[in-house]
Amino acid sequence: MKYRIVQNVDGEWITSEPTDIIAWANVTGRTIVGYMNRPKVRAELQGQPMFSDLCGPMWDGDAIRYEDQRSNDILSA
Repeated sequence: MKYRIVQNVDGEWITSEPTDIIAWANVTGRTIVGYMNRPKVRAELQGQPMFSDLCGPMWDGDAIRYEDQRSNDILSA
């Protein structure tokens, strides 16, 4: 599965595409708070990790996407 992490730091967009989301979480110190298990979300999102400080998982057409809160606020406006 392809992953995309979108962050907005001091007005700069930073996008990374880790191949292993669990390894990425460990390296970056992210905390997994659960796994997506809502029955009405896309099959691709089922079982994907949820992080305490990121919005997502969400479908991005060709990847599972996560956003920091600032990015989510900007992109959702």
